[in-house]
This record gives sequence, structure tokens and C-alpha cells, in this order.
Amino acid sequence: MFPGLQSWLHVAVRAVVSLALPLLAAGAAAQNVDFAGKWLLALEYETVTDYGILEIADSEGERQVFIDGGPVNLLNLDGNRIVFDFDWTDSADRLRISELAGEHLGERMSGSMTEGGEPTGNWSAEPWSEHPQAGANPAPLDLSGVWSSVSRGTHKDAFDLTPAGAAINDAYDETLDDPHLRCVSGGAVRMEDGPFNYEIINRGDHILILYHYFNESRRIWMDGREYPEGIENAWLPMGYSIGHWEGSTLVIETRGMKPTLWDAAGMPVSASAVLIERKYLDEAGRLHTDYVLNDPVNYERPVYRHAYRERSPDSGLDWYSCDPHTFYRSLQLEGRLEEYWQSRSRF
Repeated sequence: MFPGLQSWLHVAVRAVVSLALPLLAAGAAAQNVDFAGKWLLALEYETVTDYGILEIADSEGERQVFIDGGPVNLLNLDGNRIVFDFDWTDSADRLRISELAGEHLGERMSGSMTEGGEPTGNWSAEPWSEHPQAGANPAPLDLSGVWSSVSRGTHKDAFDLTPAGAAINDAYDETLDDPHLRCVSGGAVRMEDGPFNYEIINRGDHILILYHYFNESRRIWMDGREYPEGIENAWLPMGYSIGHWEGSTLVIETRGMKPTLWDAAGMPVSASAVLIERKYLDEAGRLHTDYVLNDPVNYERPVYRHAYRERSPDSGLDWYSCDPHTFYRSLQLEGRLEEYWQSRSRF
């Protein structure tokens, strides 16, 4: 072989190898990408970012995806790319289906959202630390003031219901069973999830929350007390709430709630359910709340929700006006009043 040609071939081979090795390494890394775990999911729309919990888990060799505790369809998983859908309800309680496609980028995931093939926004996810301040010494913050809703979370639609929960949901008639139609408060879960302002007042031994929604109120006891005996059967409209500080996070546990619904579309809450809330401020001074509903009577998995609010120092709490006459009169005109009286127990 000619010496010049041999030298040229050596250079060419080294160049090919230098290009191929990074590609092979990237391919191997893509094959070893680990999506498993819980991620803080951010859905970025034009005017607001909604947050939720994205969980990717292996069950009997099958990869499963959940958002806020409810299952979604894994449409594609190839190397570091993932595609899944997401069922949710908008502010008018209409069912929507979005598709999220993106990439695993090492410490985070990101991609785009579409609905019916049309782009609707972007999404990202970072590893989620469920209790970042657990065990920290109390460092209370002043959360006093009026807070207005910015985001009420992802509003995931379908969840893993137990047979008992599914039976309740299937029998639920939103034209008859929704307590809000009768001007009856839906309880702590639904008041927190409402779109209206609430006011936080620090009373020393307890924190008082006044809700514009149904003019409801709630006390979170901060004096170290235990739950009253028989709390599981108390059936209290707003439950019984006890709180403490973990660092600068206010942790609230609520028990003894009456059987109720999470929202107008259904989602039952049993009398034995336990609601955990973690309220904290971000760097911009917005009030975030992580909700976890543990209700094994109705759900196979815990249900999550993440909402946040901003201070409204110039706002107050107007009187919430509701007249149940409209509900009963409409049933009478429709010939359904007797059906209402004779049907199953109401929430």
C-alpha cells in the first residue's frame, strides 16, 4: 500500500471512530434512561402554569403512568422519548384529552402538549420531593390575608376507584346529588378546591380560614391537641383539622369529614378519608398547597392536587348568595321532585 494512502486511511478511521463513539454512547444512554419515580409536572399554558404529580412506575413488568394518582395511557416509550395522554376537565366541567410528548434530559423532562393535533402549550417535569421539610424545626410564616386563586391544579378526570368507589360514582347523578345545587357546602376538600377567595387569620392557638365559597369557615388547631375520640364517625361538614409547622411549611391533617364529593362531576370522599395539606410560599410570595387525599374506601391510590394562590390585599370576602329554591322549583317543574325525595341518600 502506498505510504500516503495508508496514512490517510488511518486518519479517516480515527475520524469515523471519534464520531461513532458519542453516537453509540448516546444510544446506550437512551436505552438506559430511567423514567421511574415521581415528578413535579408543570403544564405551561399562555397565561398560567398548572402543577401536578406525574408518576411512572413498573408493575409486573409493565410500565404505568399516573397523573395526580389517576391512570393515563402510555402511548409510546422509545429510548429517552415518551408520549402519554392526559384526561382533564376545564372550568366548565367539560372533558378534555391532551397528548404530551417529550424527552428525558437527565435531571428533567420536557416537551410539548397538543389537543386534537393542535399545539396548546409546553410541559416539563422535575424529580419531586414529597416532604422536603419533614422533621425540620418549626419556622412559622405569616400567611394572614386574602388569597385569590391562580391555579387549581391539573384537574385530572379519571382515577383508580375501588369497587365501592366506582359504584358510588356510577350511581351519582349530578342533577340531583351535587350538594352545591341545594346550597349545601361540599366540605373541606371542595372549599379548598374552589375558585373563590379565602382569608387566613392567625388566632394563636388556631388558624381560621374564611371562605367566600358558601360563606364557609374552618379552624386548624395548632395547640398540639389530639383528635377527639370517635372522629372517624363525626361526619363534620368541614372535618376536624390539626396543624403543625415543618420548617416554613404548614402541614394540616383533616379527619372526620362527612361523605361528600371532590367536585361537581363526582369523585366520592368517604367518612374515613384523611386529607393532608402542605401550605408554603414560593420565592414570589405565592401560596402553594399540596393536597393528598388518602381514601382507601374509594380509591386504589392516593389522590393528589396542587394549587396556588396570590395575595389580594385590596380584596375582601363578599357575601356568597345562594337560594336552594331554584333547585327544588326546577325539579318540580320537570316532574322529578318525587324522584328526589324517594331516591338514595344525598351527599
